[in-house]
Amino acid sequence: MSSTLKQIISNTLSGWGSVFIRSIIALLMVPFLLKQLGTNGYGLIGLLGVLLSFSQVADLGLRQALGRELAEHFARKDEKGFNELANTALLLYCIIAILLAFICWTFSSLFVEFFKIPQEMRAVATLAIQIYGCVSILLSFITPVFMAGLTSNHRFDLVNSIQIVGSILSSLVLFVALSLTNQALFTWISIMLLYQLLILIFGYFLYKKYCSYSKFGIQFINFSRLKSLFHLGGYMYILQLTRALSERSDPLVISYFFGPSGVALYRPGGRISEMVRPVVLTMADQLYPLTTKQHIQGEKESVKKILLIGTRYTMLLGVLVSVGMFTFATPFCRLWLGKTLGNDYHIVAQIMMGWSIADLTTYATGTQWSILLGMKKLLFIVCTQLPTAILNILISIYLVGFTNLGIPGVLIATITIGIIRRPILMVYTAKQSGITAKKYFKESYLTPLIILFILCITLFTVVTIFNPTTITELFFLGIFTILFWFGLSFWIGLKKGERETIKKYAIEIYSKTTNKLTKKT
Repeated sequence: MSSTLKQIISNTLSGWGSVFIRSIIALLMVPFLLKQLGTNGYGLIGLLGVLLSFSQVADLGLRQALGRELAEHFARKDEKGFNELANTALLLYCIIAILLAFICWTFSSLFVEFFKIPQEMRAVATLAIQIYGCVSILLSFITPVFMAGLTSNHRFDLVNSIQIVGSILSSLVLFVALSLTNQALFTWISIMLLYQLLILIFGYFLYKKYCSYSKFGIQFINFSRLKSLFHLGGYMYILQLTRALSERSDPLVISYFFGPSGVALYRPGGRISEMVRPVVLTMADQLYPLTTKQHIQGEKESVKKILLIGTRYTMLLGVLVSVGMFTFATPFCRLWLGKTLGNDYHIVAQIMMGWSIADLTTYATGTQWSILLGMKKLLFIVCTQLPTAILNILISIYLVGFTNLGIPGVLIATITIGIIRRPILMVYTAKQSGITAKKYFKESYLTPLIILFILCITLFTVVTIFNPTTITELFFLGIFTILFWFGLSFWIGLKKGERETIKKYAIEIYSKTTNKLTKKT
């Protein structure tokens, strides 16, 4: 097995480990935080997260562009260019962060008014925005430089490990601290800021260790290095902004019409989607350093292979996650939040079901993003995403505020636009990669769609018959779903050569494990 493939597998497995641990923590924390903070308090911390997300849009798209540009310098073994770009970007980020923190502090009262915070909470909410918003913005703009350095070396496994350690430590402290204090909101703020600081410290030391040629100093400030970063970052900025408009604005729309309590009903379902989405996209999102290198070196066939196989694998896994979320949403939310929210758990379930469909359209992109980013072919995505994002938010405002759909209506536009955009993007990416759209569909989408159809019919039948009412029943149905999906994917989704490869590696792992156990005995 090549070192590159080993690193991809390591990155993917560590990414899944990070997602699994953080998901378990989140599942436990949501009902706990709802109880400790109340629905309005829980809705407020959700809005604080939205505020931070929108502040990150103001980085001009440089956050993601930096990782790609550093990856190019790493591929070319250009140490001087790497250090000049990293140092200059760090200085620029600090300047942007200070300006945003100042704006956050100055206009905190206006944010509170826009969020429709209840009158009795406004003083506390204003102070929370000033403290959490300002400090969190500063930390969130410094950390990405070190993370970009690690990912440019294809060390996503290190980034995932940092997130695992930080999530476990912060959650343990939260459980203890919130149980012992009456100031739940500000205790949460303090611990979350310490969590971000911990991520920054870990990121810095790993950056220094694994980017051995990295150096810091004024002598490495070279603003001419930002030219390529801004060129790519301009596209990234528009994409980031449109994503914020189409997705991150949902809680703002809900808050405007229903207040923080409405956000408290939307957020748990959205959190489930946020937790499971990386399970599917971990591999696809971590391939851009490799596709950048292949594009620079003219390895066109390798790029085609990543597009075809990567998209198929992403879709296969996406089918499992999306169908599982949709089918088990109601019984899962009843068991998870029924005691905390009462019958309102039905709204959470509807949000989960809506996101499962929206996420499936996202999974359909497969490795398209990594391919287009590696090629710097982002203009077409920008041209299609900007108008649809604006349309998305306008439709969401109408459906949530002026129809009987209520909170779940915020996702209808997202689903519709996703279904329309994906085939267009599929055709474009295939053309850029030198593949016909017919071949791309046949090799990457046909078998996952067949499995989607079979899995939907089977699971709907099973859930209708058994109607799980306990955690144990839900657990065993989940195991059945995974095993059934695995069988379908192995025999329908994979090609003969891929099945033989999996069998070969499984036998190797079994033999190594058996030999180790024999030696120990």
